[in-house]
Amino acid sequence: MTAGGRPFSDTYGTLDSLHALAAAWNGSPPMQRLGARLDFQRVDRVRAVLDPVEPYHRGGMGTDAVNGAVLAGLFDLAIGTVGWLTRPDTRSATVSLAMMFFKPTRGNRVSVEARLLRSGTNLTFAAAEIFDEDGEVTARCDGTVAVALGRYGTDDFFAGMRGGI
Repeated sequence: MTAGGRPFSDTYGTLDSLHALAAAWNGSPPMQRLGARLDFQRVDRVRAVLDPVEPYHRGGMGTDAVNGAVLAGLFDLAIGTVGWLTRPDTRSATVSLAMMFFKPTRGNRVSVEARLLRSGTNLTFAAAEIFDEDGEVTARCDGTVAVALGRYGTDDFFAGMRGGI
């Protein structure tokens, strides 16, 4: 099962492999704290959903809109995951996010979808959009992820989030 375009990598080349990864990540404390979950629907996109939007996610400009810091976290999650999925045998970190907010993000469900723009030896470039509960784009982000050779140990919590890679 490979819905979508070209996969990020051979390691995660099918929706089944991405769903297994999401299951491991979604149960992790960082994802639980954010209140988001990875929800892969295509092999060439990273999608995360915040559902439901909680009161502590709100407060943008003193309104019921989702706070910009929460949206930035969703962008970091999605773009950083794109970077790592292109080279899952490396260590990676988001090094820049350039965000544009078009209008307040309202509703009880928010999603972010990211795609690969280009992947090089040391840097990966991705773009993402935030969608409100009506499916309208409310924000956009371009990001860069640095990748470095070397594997993580397999005896720590985060190794489990990486699916043992």
